[in-house]
Amino acid sequence: MNTIKNLGRTFIVLPIVRILILFKIPPNAVTLVSLVFATASALLYWHGLFWAGAVFLLLCGLSDTFDGEIARQTQQVSNIGGFLDSTVDRINEFVIYFGLFGYYYNHERYALVWLFLALFGSMMVSYTRARGEALGISPQVGIFDRLTRFALLVIGSLFGPRIVIYVLVILTVGTIQTMIQRIIFTHVKSSQR
Repeated sequence: MNTIKNLGRTFIVLPIVRILILFKIPPNAVTLVSLVFATASALLYWHGLFWAGAVFLLLCGLSDTFDGEIARQTQQVSNIGGFLDSTVDRINEFVIYFGLFGYYYNHERYALVWLFLALFGSMMVSYTRARGEALGISPQVGIFDRLTRFALLVIGSLFGPRIVIYVLVILTVGTIQTMIQRIIFTHVKSSQR
């Protein structure tokens, strides 16, 4: 996974970030644009246009990568920027799941159970990391981080709503397993102090 991240950073993220820096686009503006992409994705999901929702979901995920990179390269890293980024990330995730909710509520209601469980798991993966970091521990264990969750949802969406249901099942199991890993990791590290 790290190899894929490094290749993506080298060949996609850094060239685009250089252009954004050239045009003096501030990182917080890119963070807010990710919210626009998430909203567009949610509306497309709601109306059953899963392939188009996947495109905007991908743009949302890329924007989230660009803002941090711009902040680091232009020495604009700040506590408020980090706070805004983390907050908008959670909003984006909720908005996207809300769009999926709109579709499945009208078409296949049994999928709503998996949708809510996947959303719960996703939020808890982020929450356990944040709480661990508040304790001075960095519980970045488990493979279902934000990148993995977005990648699975984008790929599944390209194949349509039925495949996304399977993706939601995978996300449920994976995120809950990652949440448990992070709880255990944080507990072990805190007890070693």
